[in-house]
Amino acid sequence: MDLIRLLNEALGDCSDVTVSKVSGIERTRVNRIRNGKFKISFEELSAITNAFKFDRETSQKLYDAYLYEKIGKDKYNSRLLAKEFLSSMRFASKDETIFSENSNGLKFHVDFNFEGENLTLESLLSVRRVSSMIMSQAAADGSKIRLITSPFNANFLSRVFMLTASYPKAEIDHIFSLSATNEHPEPSTYYMEVAKVVYPIFMMNTNYNAYYSLVGHTSNGLMPYHVITDKFSMLVSADSENAIVTKNADVIKLQKKLFDESKKKCSSFINKINTTEEFLSHYCSLVERTSIVNPDTIFYSIDYEPCVLLYMGDEELKKCVAHVSGDKELSTLLERFITKLYPDFAEDTHISFFTKDGVRSFVETGTIAEVPEVFGLVATPERRKEILIKVLENIKINNKSKQYFLINEQEFDPPLGLRSLGSGTRNDHLFVISNKKDGLRSILSITNQEVLSCVFEFIRSLPETNMVYPREETVAYLEKVISSL
Repeated sequence: MDLIRLLNEALGDCSDVTVSKVSGIERTRVNRIRNGKFKISFEELSAITNAFKFDRETSQKLYDAYLYEKIGKDKYNSRLLAKEFLSSMRFASKDETIFSENSNGLKFHVDFNFEGENLTLESLLSVRRVSSMIMSQAAADGSKIRLITSPFNANFLSRVFMLTASYPKAEIDHIFSLSATNEHPEPSTYYMEVAKVVYPIFMMNTNYNAYYSLVGHTSNGLMPYHVITDKFSMLVSADSENAIVTKNADVIKLQKKLFDESKKKCSSFINKINTTEEFLSHYCSLVERTSIVNPDTIFYSIDYEPCVLLYMGDEELKKCVAHVSGDKELSTLLERFITKLYPDFAEDTHISFFTKDGVRSFVETGTIAEVPEVFGLVATPERRKEILIKVLENIKINNKSKQYFLINEQEFDPPLGLRSLGSGTRNDHLFVISNKKDGLRSILSITNQEVLSCVFEFIRSLPETNMVYPREETVAYLEKVISSL
């Protein structure tokens, strides 16, 4: 990616004088930038791009080349992976029907007659049919399904996705192993691919558990894929065109034992938190752990509204406590958070990314994503305006500890309810406040360090990309919203 070449091609025959006049950049600096003697800053690139109104494709190429030159190939690729992963999570935030029971109408229909105790399959179609039959029968019977695959086997993964849509309560343990890949990818690629696969399944099925194995690069290369249920054991080749299926009870028992022993050596990819008490306990432990280990912890949030948790007043905090006063354990946790952790938490560095739709939602509803709905806290219209004014003031004074950025959703369509807590260390944490299911909030906590590293670097780089609006546009937008209240 040659930024100077792309920039000069985009500017065409425009003279340095013209570029300077249109963009506001001093003429001699324009000349040195175009000749490669000075490195262009992000602000200068944005000024030229906006002033000349380049088409979207050209602008994106310029921004990509700028980032590539600034951070290097490895970090650039890592951030592309993180952007792709986060964008793939967006559907669950937008589509509340993802939990619809109507998906139960989807069934697997296969013509398969299992004769004898063992069967050898020698075609891709038969392997697909039999694996579908085995898994759907187990799900219908309420028995556990145990799977071992790679994150790159589209056939198996599409069937698991369909299975969870058809049987959202199916109990599935799924180990992702490198043993099934012909070319071992870079670690960040591998883990991001797993994250992209497991997240939508987690959103559909609360009984789905994903694990990743750090061993097995060369082991069991002939039959790396496994499907184990109460009635069948199925070993599948790396190309998914051959399989050995058995109904032998002793073999199934042994395969279950081996699987469960392997699972103990694997790491859980995403943890689910489904109750208010667990959420609050989770939050307490995160704030304590990261603050103690590294005082420079930064709290990043991507949400509907700007991070307004910081502006909760005494009356609002008292309302939360009063609402759960009948629940002793929950009240104790809440008191601990408010009295011991919240003051320090509110003083920490917070960087918040929000959307235009999100601001409108906050203005209309007054709900605060960080506060569980069971607390019954809804900001009054007056408080909504007051909070947005405080957010605007922080943007205007360029507050380094409380930063707010308006996301340009044409360039980056993020998942909402995303929280990243850390400082770029092994103690970082990423979690997603998902849509409600059956009136309850769910939290998906992602703990894989390779994914955390990619996401942290990507989020940290957002302010220096075209994926957020310039400060002036953000200020103008908030002023318009506030004036209409």
